[in-house]
Amino acid sequence: MRKREEEILFRGEWLSIKRASYRSLSGAAVNWEVVERSRGETVILLLARLRPSGRVLLLRQFRAGINRTVIALPAGVVGPGGDPRLQAEAELREETGYTGRIVGESPPLKINPAILDCDVRVYRMEIDEEARENQNPRQALEPEEEIEVLPVRPEEMEEFLLREKKAGREVDVACWLWAMGKWAVGSGE
Repeated sequence: MRKREEEILFRGEWLSIKRASYRSLSGAAVNWEVVERSRGETVILLLARLRPSGRVLLLRQFRAGINRTVIALPAGVVGPGGDPRLQAEAELREETGYTGRIVGESPPLKINPAILDCDVRVYRMEIDEEARENQNPRQALEPEEEIEVLPVRPEEMEEFLLREKKAGREVDVACWLWAMGKWAVGSGE
């Protein structure tokens, strides 16, 4: 594919939609509509684990994009020039009330690249649940946020997600993939 042109169809505060025109190897004209972050932010996702219990932190929160409640990972965005590591630590405190440390990170990744142009970084975080600052975690939510923190044992994650789905809530794909991770390393069926 060779890009011929692109046109901005809509530019909002957070998202833009553009039409990208390409020419395929066979010579056919191909058009796509692509969503991108208007400000060039990077999305950060947090795989947060409590130690010593090993429970993982999931969130139950309303998402306007689907007008439903979803089970998701702690997450946020960091603007161009911002420090994703510092933002990851801040998002963990804000959304869950816990203080943790980063123990691993991904390179910039893509999610749904067929229609979305957005970088995503995944941070593995550990939380010492016996530390004084984590004894009574208190969220620091923004006024528009309604987030319930859900500590779940990894071996119960798949069943938990299925129960949430049956109860009418949506499940973010990242949660499902994390639950399936045990299968990928041979500890599942």
